Amino acid sequence: MQFIDQIRGQELQKYKELLFNAERDGFSNQLEYIGDMPFRTSREVKASRLGIGFEVLDHREAYDFDQTIKFIRNSGVKWARLQSGWQRAEKTPGVYDFGWLDHIVDGLLDAGITPWISLSFGNGLYMDVPPCRGSYFYSPTVFGEKAIAGWRNYCQAMARHFEGRVSYYEVWNEPNAGFLQKPGSELSGKVEAEPPEEYVKLVKITAEALRAVLEDVKVIGGSISGCSLCNEYIHGLFDAGLAEHIDIFSYHPYEEIPELYWPGRLQFIRDRIAESGRKIQIWQGENGVPSKISEVYQARFLTRRYLTDLRLGVDMTSFFTASDFRNGYSSAGVFPYGIIDASNPDCYSPKLALRAMQSFTWLFDDDASLVNVSFEIHPYETPWAYTSRPLDDLYPMVCAFRKGNIPIYAYYHPSNLRSNYDVHAVSIQMYPERWGVFEKPVLIDPITAKIYRIKQESTCSDGNYGRFRQFHRMPMLDYPLFLTVASIFKDGLENFRGM
Repeated sequence: MQFIDQIRGQELQKYKELLFNAERDGFSNQLEYIGDMPFRTSREVKASRLGIGFEVLDHREAYDFDQTIKFIRNSGVKWARLQSGWQRAEKTPGVYDFGWLDHIVDGLLDAGITPWISLSFGNGLYMDVPPCRGSYFYSPTVFGEKAIAGWRNYCQAMARHFEGRVSYYEVWNEPNAGFLQKPGSELSGKVEAEPPEEYVKLVKITAEALRAVLEDVKVIGGSISGCSLCNEYIHGLFDAGLAEHIDIFSYHPYEEIPELYWPGRLQFIRDRIAESGRKIQIWQGENGVPSKISEVYQARFLTRRYLTDLRLGVDMTSFFTASDFRNGYSSAGVFPYGIIDASNPDCYSPKLALRAMQSFTWLFDDDASLVNVSFEIHPYETPWAYTSRPLDDLYPMVCAFRKGNIPIYAYYHPSNLRSNYDVHAVSIQMYPERWGVFEKPVLIDPITAKIYRIKQESTCSDGNYGRFRQFHRMPMLDYPLFLTVASIFKDGLENFRGM
């Protein structure tokens, strides 16, 4: 509990003016604080779709894995993305050193987290370019048979070495975003990506190499960097036969607003997969924001990123990333994308986003499933049908899940997280569901990890077709709050006041 108390006490005090507080924000008549969210380690969570990135531990060695994993093992996530580092693993032709990666893979497995490896980046041993940062973003397929054979041997050596420990392998990283360059194009001042057919050629070679060693391997392809112009590239991938070689399609939907464009892009990808006739999962493989603006901003983004992907049925969603980057990534000393603060190289510390992650991993394990329900948010005391308020002024996002027979309702305002959003008072209308009993309602704030008893509710008639439950003057924020029932906490219930 010392770990939990540390982040609860320090972070809540540090950001108390920026976080929701029922009493200070005028909701004490409706909400009574009764306790804090419980947490589970990753080993204690049986399974879930929630993951985190452990990228740039290849030849770049951007942070200390041991200092990071001691916090992440308490996060509850079940998946971790790694990068393989061909240049670091093979410094002499045909001689492979996976010792550094053994330590990381075994550390994750010991923590109860499944590692998946992105096979990425070139090797100067096989390419007629200097082995520096600007040269390893080249595909071995464009350097002749020697480079292709070197890559194939490397992939098979890794698959054999990690057999029984790693079954998921991704091919490259963001080939459409400058990480699979045409050799020499960077000299002109404008990096040019290889066409999608070249990437599919690399995927085919890699998949065949892996499957020759591992019968149960899952090949992950795409690794697309999200932008408004990538649809044509995705078309090119599937036209070139990508679906024939992969089991999972990965995507990195970098947008300021997580809900913006991603639903349409996701359906576009699903349509292309359906056209192929193959059953292929979709993973959100990399997405996050730095804590440079504030740790509260990063934590809010994490809650919306995870919930958006869960709501849209993505098979796995990974937050970028575990730790801040050091070792030359920023002139300020650290590149603050991690949910672990690495600004002090001798003493890492958790950020607010970690405790938001813990709330999500507790709520959304594999016992939780998406459901369609009648669940509405209206301006306080005035339904939308009768108000003159502009719709976009207070239009909420809503979704619901079922955890066993317990409902979890989520709602929030999808504004740009860089804007100043004020807490709004809303009314929640809920129609009875046959699969769950809704008694002793509570509200959960995933960032502060506070649980509130809801003091008042009413049963109303819609005038025509039936009755609904209404919760008056509830807070709406720019990140999800969860409405559920006290019985979701089971054995921990006796610790809550007034329940």
